[in-house]
Amino acid sequence: MNTPAEASAASPNDRLLRTLDVAIHQGRIPRELPFLRAERSVVLARLGELDLARKEVAALRAIPQADGNGVLHAWLWLAEGLIDFHENFGARARDRVHRSLALARSVRAPRIQALAAAWLAHLDFRAQDDASAVEHARLALLLASPDHHSARSRACILLAGIYQFAGREDLALPWYNQVRIHATKEGDSASLTSIAYNMAALRVIAVRLTALFGEHDNLAARRARLGTESSMFLDQSVRNRALNHHSPMQQAQILVVHHEFAAALALYDKHLADAMVQGLGSSQCLFEADRAWCLLELGRSDEALAAARTADSAFIGATELEEQTVAHGVLAQVYSRLGLAEQGNRHEQDATATYRQLRERWARLLALCAAAQLETIPGALARGATGPASAPTQARQSAAPR
Repeated sequence: MNTPAEASAASPNDRLLRTLDVAIHQGRIPRELPFLRAERSVVLARLGELDLARKEVAALRAIPQADGNGVLHAWLWLAEGLIDFHENFGARARDRVHRSLALARSVRAPRIQALAAAWLAHLDFRAQDDASAVEHARLALLLASPDHHSARSRACILLAGIYQFAGREDLALPWYNQVRIHATKEGDSASLTSIAYNMAALRVIAVRLTALFGEHDNLAARRARLGTESSMFLDQSVRNRALNHHSPMQQAQILVVHHEFAAALALYDKHLADAMVQGLGSSQCLFEADRAWCLLELGRSDEALAAARTADSAFIGATELEEQTVAHGVLAQVYSRLGLAEQGNRHEQDATATYRQLRERWARLLALCAAAQLETIPGALARGATGPASAPTQARQSAAPR
């Protein structure tokens, strides 16, 4: 078992983790302790403390109280899914969170059911199962009590991201505001860092798409850069170690936009291999296309051509249309500058085709959200969450089936 001191020392600035540690240390209701420890393992996974989270899950699976306890196993499936996700976007994550949701539903445990539904919505979206993503986010908001801040904040992060991704940041902002309200009340630093990271990442990709298919927007580019820098600073301030090589990849992209090619290349060369290990292999086409562009601008044409060919071969593993679109657009310019007009024209055509597919996905997402009538769900866009977070032992009453 991880001691409260071990867990709090890992992320001393996370108030939610400290609150759980205090409740575990006090142990006022002994039968609640396994569930508090299970919930702590979920928080540890989200903060990137994966070894501590694994130790806690293994210890809990071995205790006698675990036998036949569906609620506890629902928490543990969720914890294991989030460990997989925050390690390297592991393929097992979605299956494990789905098991958590199914088990929580079968034993009628609405607290873990709401949280599992919110996380499953996030994983559905990554898998581009957009209808399921919206459906599970809606389910989480319907099931979560007004003070179930963790479920509500996770569902709202997903919905805010969908709207911003689809080009409607105006519709995203009220959902981001809900995340801030719930995360602040619960002291959930991981959700606060997620807001900063997601907003910055989506602004960076929007700036890049605009530059390819519209006009370069200096103000938007500066805002994206400030957001990226703020996101990295916030991660460092709360000691969030989860997927810690992702932010440098985001920063490298915005440096490319600002034509700071040497600095961008240095970040790519330092962090690319580790970012790939942390699940960004599907983004390799974009990263290598950027490297090719940087190398070309720095007068290293032979290396630029090698990087461009690496990017070409990486499209087979690419999954995100927005990244493929930008990568094709960058490679079109690289090959044209290298005197390889045929390859350049091919990538220009591919960029146009993938951008059309991307816009079609945006339209589908907005239609799904409109059909779900998310804003009409009671409390979904409340001006303020109700009251402070419940005391830990009270908040986990759903640990026992209802």
